[in-house]
Amino acid sequence: MLVHMSIKCLYERDLKSYLFIHEGDIMRLLLLAFFIFSSAKALAVTPEEVLNWSGSDFKLSEIFKSLNLNFDTRYQIGDEWGKKPVTDQDMRSDVHFARMATATARVRGGGTGFYLGEFNGRFVVATNHHVCPSAMQCSGQDAIDFPILGFKSKIIEFYGSWPEIDLSLFAIEVNDANMVNELNSISSPFAFHNDLQHAAPLVTIGFGIANNYARQLVANRDSDCVVFSADAEYRLMADPDDLNPGEYKAWSFANGCDVSHGDSGSAMMDRASGSVVGIIWTGRIPKSRKVQSSAYLAELLKTPNEDIWKELSYGVPAVHMFQYLNAQVANGGIEKAHMPTIQALLSQ
Repeated sequence: MLVHMSIKCLYERDLKSYLFIHEGDIMRLLLLAFFIFSSAKALAVTPEEVLNWSGSDFKLSEIFKSLNLNFDTRYQIGDEWGKKPVTDQDMRSDVHFARMATATARVRGGGTGFYLGEFNGRFVVATNHHVCPSAMQCSGQDAIDFPILGFKSKIIEFYGSWPEIDLSLFAIEVNDANMVNELNSISSPFAFHNDLQHAAPLVTIGFGIANNYARQLVANRDSDCVVFSADAEYRLMADPDDLNPGEYKAWSFANGCDVSHGDSGSAMMDRASGSVVGIIWTGRIPKSRKVQSSAYLAELLKTPNEDIWKELSYGVPAVHMFQYLNAQVANGGIEKAHMPTIQALLSQ
């Protein structure tokens, strides 16, 4: 303990010195990144724990915000970047939002996941297939991290990963009775029978990288974050991401929510009802200039064209997950040992 404290004090002193002597943003960011990851390795902690270090007059996560790095517009839809850090005020202002934010977890695979609920005595979490294509790729003692709850866990049962609905389902270990109660108070199951409605307002909450150097929990619920596809309109579509495309097609609905790499696996929540109507899976990246105009988006809502299926963000609708998973149950695509849990999930 004394050794760790001594190293930490030395790093705090040197970090402040380096960051404020060098004026170039890129140099300062490189120095900070080097410091964070070398410190994490030396002290056997996670980078997120290093970011939470505080000195007498500074905090590392706040230094990230002060760097004034060039704003990344590649992911932006509409006139403004709508993905904002989740605040205490947000949590107090909307009970649905607070539940969803609390249910949202970092997933070791590099993305986001969320707690669905307790089914057949198992505590089930959802994320994307491309985040956790297998249990091994999301393994680890603290692989699933719920920052608002202050709770980390590991996968103990892996139910499957399905590209066509870009979904992975697994159970996490929960041994503490108080945490069982906490989790069950924020259950956020899929609304399997709710078709998407055109122009319905949405909320997404995740850990996307864009303009989020500290990898905070961020949320989007601005005026452009709505359903752009028609009522109950879904397509089996290829990934339009030009930076990091997937190799498969997935059932999709179109929306105007600001999302970026790292948001994969975020719940798509209906803003009015609080129902989880889908899961984000991709988007056109980089965005074209025309969809970075809210005036154009307003016109697109009134008079749809194919830009809806080429230029926006895309989620997998819960109604298609229901159809697909029921087919898997019927044709033996689910392991027998996992069948009771999946059937309980589908019957809720």
